[in-house]
Amino acid sequence: IQFKSAANPSIPKPIISANDKLNTSTTDSSKRPSRTPIIIIPAALTSLITRYNCKELLEDLKYLSTEEGKASGTKRDGDILIQRKKGNLTVLYRITDDPLRLTSQDWEERVVAVFAQGPAWQFKGWPWSGNPVEVFQKIKAYHIKWAQLKTDANIAKWCVHLIELDQNKRHLDCARIRTFWDSLDQFIAKNRPTL
Repeated sequence: IQFKSAANPSIPKPIISANDKLNTSTTDSSKRPSRTPIIIIPAALTSLITRYNCKELLEDLKYLSTEEGKASGTKRDGDILIQRKKGNLTVLYRITDDPLRLTSQDWEERVVAVFAQGPAWQFKGWPWSGNPVEVFQKIKAYHIKWAQLKTDANIAKWCVHLIELDQNKRHLDCARIRTFWDSLDQFIAKNRPTL
């Protein structure tokens, strides 16, 4: 069915199907900056959070060793997207272990958290001269460790939120990992409210 234009009844209006996208904006949506928050994890496989277990840890609130994650056969190339239920909303987060690929706009607007492993060289090439103290003033820092092990000396002196998992009380993992989301929600509300 075609409808006639009110201004000129002899010119038919274009037919729009349900599958056609209406361009209601004058800006190209591909040029719109992403609002997906970014979480940086260590690239080292010796960390308790790696690209092989971050999805289970942060999305399912369940610790899985790197070896178990590798054995599951899931490909983890490039960045990883996780979904988090927050009330009635599902919020996407981008997880990366390659912070040197991030743009200056990503650092200023989207990077919300980093999992620090301990060595200061983890921050080499980062903004703010790679100084962990300055980095942690801009980005919320976390460290995940086994409760039975001593805290790394650098982690102890930096402003880092500790998440301690107990190897003998694995049923507590969910509650301990949830503290990460609680503190990150507060940080985002205060420092990145547009995300």
